[in-house]
Amino acid sequence: MPRPLNSAVIQCVISAGIMLTASTGHAADTNAKFAVRGPGASSCAAYLASANKPADHERFASWLLGYASARNRAEPSTYDFIPTDAGQDFPNIVSVVCKNRLEDTLEAAASKAINALAPLRQTDASPLVDVNADGQMVQVREQALRRLQQALIGKKFYNGAADGAPSAQFIAALKKFQRSESLPATGLPNIDTFIRAILKR
Repeated sequence: MPRPLNSAVIQCVISAGIMLTASTGHAADTNAKFAVRGPGASSCAAYLASANKPADHERFASWLLGYASARNRAEPSTYDFIPTDAGQDFPNIVSVVCKNRLEDTLEAAASKAINALAPLRQTDASPLVDVNADGQMVQVREQALRRLQQALIGKKFYNGAADGAPSAQFIAALKKFQRSESLPATGLPNIDTFIRAILKR
């Protein structure tokens, strides 16, 4: 089952037009059309309806992760568009996009989600870092963690180093920032926190 995201956070980024930073691709016919295979050709409405049908939802989520991988490969200077656990977060972000675009294909919604996340993309491979807070743990790429730390330094929430190490000082600063944004103060660098810290203007 998908983990609920703060859809207002994601919608504010998408509505602000930040999604137009990645290339839209050029592999199409002379009318800018191309074939979409598999679940990506389904409507957003069908994707959202799959949330209560685990087998169907897994099929859609698997297609979405393949789509994200293909975009990682195709886009220049991109290791990964998604700084967090793509297995949960990317399908959930696509769900948020789909809620206002029920007639769009899943592929179109996935493209909009990738474009919205483009400013968060990691340009190079970096090791996974375990971030522990209050008995919970997530893994994020070191490069992504450094960018989040730098954003919190710029917003005056954190006065440590942007070194990609999840210190106790950083976890405390992250909780303080999350509270200021009316997000759950988990101390974990989740996708909502990345969006608010780096994409929100």
